Amino acid sequence: MKTTPTFIFDLDGTVVNPGTAIPRCINFALKKQGMKPVPIERLKRYIGFSLEQIFADITKRKDKRFLKACVDCYRERFHKEGIAEHRLYPGIVGLLEAASKSGSLVVASIKPKVSCDMVLDHLGIKPFFTSVYGSDLCGKLGTKLDIIKHVLKKEGVKKGVVIGDRGIDIEAARKCSCVSIGVSYGYGTKEELAAAGADRIAETVGELRQYILVN
Repeated sequence: MKTTPTFIFDLDGTVVNPGTAIPRCINFALKKQGMKPVPIERLKRYIGFSLEQIFADITKRKDKRFLKACVDCYRERFHKEGIAEHRLYPGIVGLLEAASKSGSLVVASIKPKVSCDMVLDHLGIKPFFTSVYGSDLCGKLGTKLDIIKHVLKKEGVKKGVVIGDRGIDIEAARKCSCVSIGVSYGYGTKEELAAAGADRIAETVGELRQYILVN
């Protein structure tokens, strides 16, 4: 087992801001399926959840074939235009650089690994991470808990530090006996993170940096 800390970062809403990309891709898919678009601000609350779950909630449909068609349309736009619409949170590069000197950094996202790799490459921050983990396009490792368990096993980590902006990140960390740091500058609220049992909550990238470096 590793003795240096392993920092397990969520991607969307924690390292990168997909607040333009994800809503636009959701609306693209809805339009392709003959449905009305949803206001961008309303769609931001879905950031951090699986695509099938998102489309099921928006459309109120459970038909697997229909939901798969929505996901396929979403990815059509995501990989053509959505990648370039991601932005880094101010200060995150400095944080990653500092954290990488005191431990290992990995990404653990509900996004498919191939999409994570494309976003990280586009933004030029992939070298900070020793590994990138996500779901696959067939739906394996479909929950945050599955992904965190997989990370711990593959990385040989007994107790990592999970950093994320949604309650599902914190809940997965708790179930895996990991330390958790919630970030409320993303898309989950401070109340959501506290209710999930976050060990600490950072309201800014600067606060997150302090928590990580004194871990």
